Amino acid sequence: MKKLFCLVFFAVLWLTGCGFHLQHETEIPQQFQTMTFYSDNPYGSLSRTIKDLLVKNKVKLVNENANQNHPSLRILSNDISKETISIYQNGKSAEYQLILTVNAQVIIAGNDIYPITTKVFRTFFDNPATALAKSAEQNLIEKEMYTQVAKQLISKLKSINTIDNKLNTP
Repeated sequence: MKKLFCLVFFAVLWLTGCGFHLQHETEIPQQFQTMTFYSDNPYGSLSRTIKDLLVKNKVKLVNENANQNHPSLRILSNDISKETISIYQNGKSAEYQLILTVNAQVIIAGNDIYPITTKVFRTFFDNPATALAKSAEQNLIEKEMYTQVAKQLISKLKSINTIDNKLNTP
């Protein structure tokens, strides 16, 4: 029992020391710990997913106010397109590639603007015999794509911090 405890203790210690983090946990730079979030569709699936992930990463979201100097994450556009990548013998589409493209920008202190573009690709099989299941499957795939885009946007905040720090370093 004592050996098992020691083994678990050292495993946890090793994982902590090697920089291991849970997948959904991204280290948010200090300057983005409090920020505003703007989207044309604040109650849409993408906006809700981004807000939820920001809150899970301990980011305090505040309302936009003219006299505050908090960074701002703005979703400018998002688009899901569908491209045929294979067809059945009768010429109908058998497999699609769904492409989610999100254009955003981070505004720091009202004068620095950093554009961000992210794309996520997923394949989707179109079985005409299961039309109802096809719709539910596509909704699940889109939800997964929104989560992946949100993770990419948050991880790109770290690179903005790196760029900003390099510019301010003498």
